[in-house]
Amino acid sequence: MLENITVSYGIPLAYIVFGVAAVGVMIFPIIQMMQDLKKAITTFAAIGIMVVIFFVCYFLSTGEAYSVGDIHVTAGQMKWVEAGIFMIYLLLAGTAITILYSSVSRYFK
Repeated sequence: MLENITVSYGIPLAYIVFGVAAVGVMIFPIIQMMQDLKKAITTFAAIGIMVVIFFVCYFLSTGEAYSVGDIHVTAGQMKWVEAGIFMIYLLLAGTAITILYSSVSRYFK
């Protein structure tokens, strides 16, 4: 009997709590951005740069169909996968360069 009560009330309550948390996660950053517009512009510029990098990676990918056994991946799906892999490579390289620059630049200050 306790299981029926838990399922009938607990799962809908979990959905409601999850929904409230999801709305909060979306609303609070917007409120923070409205309070400090300089940081908001920086955030939007970073998002714009990420979108540009992704589209460059998307157009550089070949998108050839791929099959292994029963698994068949279409050319369109492979184009998205290759774009994601290229983007990860570029972001990792950018991160490594940034870390190296920040550690070396400390010695010259």
